[in-house]
Amino acid sequence: MSIVTWLSLDEWAQIMGINPLHFNSLEHPSFNNNTCGEVFFRYSWQHSDRVGLDDIAMAIKQAEEDISREAGFNLMPDWTVAERLMYPRPTVPEAFGFSGVNPRGLFKSVELPRGYIISGGVRAKTIIGRGGDAIVRSDQDSDGFQETCTVTTATTVTDVNEIHVYYPAKSGADDWEIRPITVALSGGNAVITFKVWQVTAANKRDVLDPTPLDATDATNFETTVDVYRVYNDPSTQLQFIWEGDYSGWTCGTCAACQLSTQAGCFHNRDARMGFIVPAPGSWNSTDQAFDAAEWSVCRDPDQLRVWYYSGYVDQSLPRPYAELSPYWKAAVAYYAASMLERPVCGFSNTTTFIERWKINAMFNPDKNMQVNITPDLLANRLGASAGALFAYKRIQRPGMRINK
Repeated sequence: MSIVTWLSLDEWAQIMGINPLHFNSLEHPSFNNNTCGEVFFRYSWQHSDRVGLDDIAMAIKQAEEDISREAGFNLMPDWTVAERLMYPRPTVPEAFGFSGVNPRGLFKSVELPRGYIISGGVRAKTIIGRGGDAIVRSDQDSDGFQETCTVTTATTVTDVNEIHVYYPAKSGADDWEIRPITVALSGGNAVITFKVWQVTAANKRDVLDPTPLDATDATNFETTVDVYRVYNDPSTQLQFIWEGDYSGWTCGTCAACQLSTQAGCFHNRDARMGFIVPAPGSWNSTDQAFDAAEWSVCRDPDQLRVWYYSGYVDQSLPRPYAELSPYWKAAVAYYAASMLERPVCGFSNTTTFIERWKINAMFNPDKNMQVNITPDLLANRLGASAGALFAYKRIQRPGMRINK
């Protein structure tokens, strides 16, 4: 998919109760339960009577953004790039700060728009090995279909959160990542498992006139994957910005209409609420740390840019920094379902389940169904659909929401 989401499409289908083969354009003569009528295709124009996977991805992305904005933090760890903020100023508008410190003698803090700050840094990605690691299929549940894929690759990576898998020959593009996966590190190897329907042949998904793919035909699946290390690179965290005053007493020789900049770093003062402490510094690649520095301009900066890694971390998960918590999976899935305007399935229990989340508490055509809702819930900014209300209640759980 060209749209990258925190909740994977296959996880959304699992929550909705959709057959994973049919959801990925596959048919199998022995596995026809919960078919939703016909198989799904990537785009709605490939099957005009039903929603495409790209439409579902757009709904999931919108749900994640809405919930995240309302909650005040990313729903799982992710990177924010070059966010521009104002540096704290004196109460008197025309005054300048010169020391960069607060009344306690410590560096001033800056509040980021998001909470649950993990660290400063940027997203980095490097391939493990040469790529093209072989997929070994097996039938672990003895149902006659080899649905379990196992990939074993040698690596020096010691953090399971940093192991990610992608379609082969896609240069590790995020929209070709294979999720969800399980990862075990043992004896210098990463052993990765996932399901075969997650690697349907790439060259058979975007055709103009698609047909259901035969799940018994091995050529309809990829045979290799690329394994990457995806990690936080802390060397880029912060940039201070000064406006030139052209007087020469604060910036020396200044070019007209140019901003002065200086690199820096930060530590967390309140990680949950998003308060960081910026300080000037230069990255030391030998020590893998920042060396302290003095301001390059003789007064406090006017603004700053921040690169950082933040988000809700569910430590009960095997890969807490690479997976969305089940708490948020349900909220995103139901809220996204309420946004879909095209039919998802034919007449089935799955259709009934999905339609349930579209029911609007402000206008309910089913007179036999009572919807009890408080004025507070009805006024929430996510909307009045059952899916929106479910998500909003998750946000409002005591101790969860961060007011920004």
